[in-house]
Amino acid sequence: MILIFGGTTEGRQAARLFDVIEQPYFYSTKTETTQRVGGTVITGTMDANAIEEFCIKNSIMLIVDAAHPYAVELHQNIHDASIKCKIETLRFERPATVVSHSKYVRFFDDYASLEKALLESDFDKILALTGVQTIPKLRAVWENRQCCFRILDTPLSRGKVLNYGIPQHLVFPMAPDDKVEKIVILARETKAQVILSKESGPSGFIQSKVDAARMLNVPLWMVRRPSLPEFTYTVYSEKAFWQKFFELRKESLEEEGKLRSGYTTGSCATAAAKACFLTLFESSAPDRVTIGLPDGTEAAFPVFLETKAENLASFVVIKDAGDDPDVTHANEIGCQLKLKDTPGVVFKGGKGIGRVTLVGLQLPVGEPAINPVPRQMMTNLFEELSLNYEYDGGLEVTLFVPEGERLAVKTFNPRIGVVGGISVLGTSGRVHPFSNEAFMASVRHHVSVAKASGVQKVVLTSGKRSENIMRKEFPDLPDTAFIHFGNLVGETLQAVADADINEICLAVMFGKAVKLAEGKLNTHSKKARFNPTFLARIVRGCGYGESVSQTIESVKLANAVADIIPYSPEEPLYCAIKKKCERVCQDLLPEEIVFDFQLIVI
Repeated sequence: MILIFGGTTEGRQAARLFDVIEQPYFYSTKTETTQRVGGTVITGTMDANAIEEFCIKNSIMLIVDAAHPYAVELHQNIHDASIKCKIETLRFERPATVVSHSKYVRFFDDYASLEKALLESDFDKILALTGVQTIPKLRAVWENRQCCFRILDTPLSRGKVLNYGIPQHLVFPMAPDDKVEKIVILARETKAQVILSKESGPSGFIQSKVDAARMLNVPLWMVRRPSLPEFTYTVYSEKAFWQKFFELRKESLEEEGKLRSGYTTGSCATAAAKACFLTLFESSAPDRVTIGLPDGTEAAFPVFLETKAENLASFVVIKDAGDDPDVTHANEIGCQLKLKDTPGVVFKGGKGIGRVTLVGLQLPVGEPAINPVPRQMMTNLFEELSLNYEYDGGLEVTLFVPEGERLAVKTFNPRIGVVGGISVLGTSGRVHPFSNEAFMASVRHHVSVAKASGVQKVVLTSGKRSENIMRKEFPDLPDTAFIHFGNLVGETLQAVADADINEICLAVMFGKAVKLAEGKLNTHSKKARFNPTFLARIVRGCGYGESVSQTIESVKLANAVADIIPYSPEEPLYCAIKKKCERVCQDLLPEEIVFDFQLIVI
């Protein structure tokens, strides 16, 4: 469970994002709020002990501090409670605006020093743009001078004014915005000799206040943003918040015994594409979209506007791969959509999208690596939207992944001839944790490239370590000839056989080989455990004697066997394991395929 301290723009933004993905959370505010959020709302002041008790009682795993920057005591309480509970804190705050040097601006460290300076000044008429919460902090000022306060025009703010006892003629309920003229009009109406403000960020329209002070030729006295305690993480935008949350959810917010599914790169790109289209044909940009997936379900995505022009828009989606070890998880997947006069949909690869350079994939050489299913998803989407909005022109779709080139190094793309970035993949639209389907799709792409490039012999290894060993055995084979099977021995052999490749060398580490010898074609530990009893039977059959057999039967790890029976190619145990593996594999393969099994013992 997650606890948000909100009541601010940032709190509402965090809640909105959680609502889209149906992430449960508590939303805490000091007083009742008019903000409508999907989580469980709690109100009232909590000190550090109360926060600690709440977190323990409700199994809080992450605290999001999106409270107002000037809520100093609350921030310290959150910090202290999180330390005691050993809970990570994610601070979501508005970025500070650097106020350009101005002779009109004077800074104060706190409201006490501001109040003292005002009472010592000759200013009789003061305009405070500091909000309703600061009325009691400046009581001595408005009790002795004409100090007018601009407040939010809400029942909650007006109710607070009555409780504070400030004369109503000193209060101006209105919605703040970035219009300098509105501040100027209000200042002239109140005959303000000085304007008060907090050192707010862009959402506080601080630059508009500076510009108004300059136009009026009056001073702007500003309370500095207070220093805050150290949080585990701090972010300054919705997009950065979403990225950090997805990173944390995979790293430290795992639910025991449960793996979360996520979405493919193709689904994310389609969501960004839909947001682009809607922005070009609607009066405002969406902050979320829902798309249909190839598996027949629907999915909602928060979307983030990047650019907007007359005939062009671009959005990004932060990819949620769930608990799958996907290198693009928590990264930006983007689409730029441009309206064209010529009908049809044209796909282009932008920054971080790979380009096909070898034959054998599902795309022609030279094309951006946007696979057929994602292309069809977006094409179907555009056809439906074009019909709804009566648009008969064309569309230029440029997908981009800002970190794609860096991420691609961690994939098989360089080996299968996709250069310059990642591939936009997806068949069902969803990513299932540790999905065999996704892994085998990658294997089949690799096999297809190997076949198309003229490779007649492939070397199958479980990973990079065993591949490096086998490269010394076959130094003349190209990179495309070396394919990783992970744990899926049977399915990989079948994929190679289906491609009509003439020769297969299967190299298997000893631990996986014992499982394969027992007939286990998927050697993942969740599917096949190391069976020392099976291995002990082979040892007895090889004539090693009962004491050796019993010792083997007691081992917990396959790697311990070499210490008991040292490896050599002629050693009976290893010859027997190799022979059994060969028999299991050859039962899967056509007779015409030349098959070679290599046992690796380190």
